[in-house]
Amino acid sequence: MNFILRILITGISTYYLSSSLPWWTVIIIPFILGLIIEDNFISVFLSGFIGVSISWFFLLLSIEYQSESILSSKIIQILNINSTNTLIIITAAIGGIISGFSSLCGLALMNIFRKKKDNRGYKFN
Repeated sequence: MNFILRILITGISTYYLSSSLPWWTVIIIPFILGLIIEDNFISVFLSGFIGVSISWFFLLLSIEYQSESILSSKIIQILNINSTNTLIIITAAIGGIISGFSSLCGLALMNIFRKKKDNRGYKFN
């Protein structure tokens, strides 16, 4: 449940924040979710990756449709890529990787300050 919740919060907030704020603001929400919701490292990375990748994919598709491929056709020529779809997938994957590592940083910071449990069965008082 936490995994799906993190994906939804990350995806929805990224979709709406990316249209009005700079691209690097996508790291803020996954970082905070990594701090708040405790889980293992793989789950935290994947939730950040999937949430931002899907939201950026749909955001880029809507921008592509609205601008009628003017900007993306020029970027395709500069980067020597075959199609617009490849450019959208690469951009969404880069955003997902950045967000996944942001989630990992939040979890790692939480693990630094979390008190470790004593697993020993004996105590010397």
